[in-house]
Amino acid sequence: MKKLQIGDKRPLIVSIILTLAFINPIVEELMFSEEPVFMASHYALVFAGALVGYYYWGKNIRLSLLGYLGAVLVVVWHLPQLFVLGGAEVPFRALDELSLFLGGALLGIGVRNMRLIEKLLLLVLWMIGDTTLAVVLIISYPFYTIPPSPYTLSQEPLTGYVMVIAMTFVLGYLVFKGFQNLNIFG
Repeated sequence: MKKLQIGDKRPLIVSIILTLAFINPIVEELMFSEEPVFMASHYALVFAGALVGYYYWGKNIRLSLLGYLGAVLVVVWHLPQLFVLGGAEVPFRALDELSLFLGGALLGIGVRNMRLIEKLLLLVLWMIGDTTLAVVLIISYPFYTIPPSPYTLSQEPLTGYVMVIAMTFVLGYLVFKGFQNLNIFG
């Protein structure tokens, strides 16, 4: 398997596909009523932004601090009030999507320039935060059904399961890339 190089077009193509898969009129309309789709869009947009940040902008900008700023942008949109507004109101949705892509790009830039201990700490914090939120959703604690939420409490368990599945894929990708960098796969 050929190792990705900086400037390779494959990460850009994946980023464009992930972005267009969720930012299009059909899926946008669906996100107003389906919380699992809305949450899946968060993963897709952050991952798409991270690919662009890491492979295209990270080589020119040498600031690991940007990764922390990106993480904050992502976390902010998962606070119940902002999450609900992003799901219910068009202007907030646009801001949500732009912020998540930008947050991902900043994460990609920052991670590229972080020390290993920083990368591991960020990974552990992400796993703790995401797992906690997934559990809250699975047990249907009503944090995310506050008005003007378009989502019902019955959608939350499925949203939590979508998070667990997405988290597993992202973690698998990160572990694979880590082993690939160690030349374990050849």
